[in-house]
Amino acid sequence: GIRDKNQALNYLRMGSRIDAVAQRLETAIRTKDMSKAMGKVTKGMGAALKSMDVEKISKVMDDFEKQFEDMDVRAGYMETA
Repeated sequence: GIRDKNQALNYLRMGSRIDAVAQRLETAIRTKDMSKAMGKVTKGMGAALKSMDVEKISKVMDDFEKQFEDMDVRAGYMETA
């Protein structure tokens, strides 16, 4: 009856609210991970630039790029899950 339809709609609304909260949490966790990673890379970059060692600078840049790739891969997994 009508009560069942209302109940079903309430469950659907609740489900979408839970999904929205879960996505916000995932984003927050990803952002926190990214901030930590960027902090490490930034420290490494400072040291590499002081030394003016081209190989060190290049290695830090590789690490930096890899962090972004890892984040993209994780984001892709979360979107398909």
